[in-house]
Amino acid sequence: MSAANILIAENDPRDMALMEEALFDQGYRISKAQNGGDVVRILAEEEIDVILMSTNLPDIDGYELCRQVRRSHRDVPLQILLLSNVREEREIHRSVEVGSDDFLKKPFDVHELQARVKAGVMRWQSQASLLKEREFYRVAVAEEERLSSLVLDQNRSLKEAYEKIRRLNEELEKANRELEQIAAYDSLSGLLNRRSLFHRIAVEIDRAIRLEVPLTGMMIDIDHFKETNDNYGHQCGDLVLRELGARLQAGLRKYDYAGRYGGEEFFVVLSNSTTPQASRIAERFRKEMQDMRISCNSEEITVTVSIGVASYMPGESQENWIERADRAMYQAKQAGRNRIVSD
Repeated sequence: MSAANILIAENDPRDMALMEEALFDQGYRISKAQNGGDVVRILAEEEIDVILMSTNLPDIDGYELCRQVRRSHRDVPLQILLLSNVREEREIHRSVEVGSDDFLKKPFDVHELQARVKAGVMRWQSQASLLKEREFYRVAVAEEERLSSLVLDQNRSLKEAYEKIRRLNEELEKANRELEQIAAYDSLSGLLNRRSLFHRIAVEIDRAIRLEVPLTGMMIDIDHFKETNDNYGHQCGDLVLRELGARLQAGLRKYDYAGRYGGEEFFVVLSNSTTPQASRIAERFRKEMQDMRISCNSEEITVTVSIGVASYMPGESQENWIERADRAMYQAKQAGRNRIVSD
């Protein structure tokens, strides 16, 4: 597949220059826009695969522009990464609501920017391939149906014709399922992506209130993850994320859910669980990560995590619940890392 086309929508000349320099060496084709009007024009004239969009554009709010672009390109494999000077909880939720695929706080780390863009390009490539495959099967099915009519008219073997259609339909359904999987899951960790995670959190809160059962969440953060990337390289950092995701999936119950909250942070929803029960699950996972050894580039990497545990309180907002778990996690970090704190 050819190099991805990146559109940088940024009004700040310094940030524009930093992003252009960071991404040009990665082999991408770069287009630049200084306002919302430029974005709309470039999208109409060029094939763009990934947009790095500042929320602070001079002629339109970046969140609203993201919503408009997502609405007008709903059938196109397009990745949108929002950049904001504010990293408050509501800004992250807002970016999900308007349809962004990722969120990055400014001022940004160049290596993190490159990694997030690379992840976005990987998601775009997977979606583009599946859409192309789905179109192929759609055309194939249509053609097979036409041929089936001819076979019926000529009194040929109906069984063979229907069997071909059945197989093609199965392949089409498989392609659709794979596309849905890519849209719902984070490509590195294999866990729910941010958008799917927030949807699942809302569903589980509604269920807990309706059935009057406890609900507890865990905010997990990888200790010293930046040092892991700096010391061993982003390839090894990606391997750490994949291993953590695999161990979370293997250790959780079938009705629990885990998702990548952002960067090296993960949120786990533990249905029908109290704080003591969740703390035991968290401690088991903390020890497992502490004992884990990851081999990468002839190096052996050790990883620890800090975990915040908070039970949902009936009547509180989703944002407040997550914030309490996040606050408990930061207390665990301030207390020395590799430990669990309950709110």
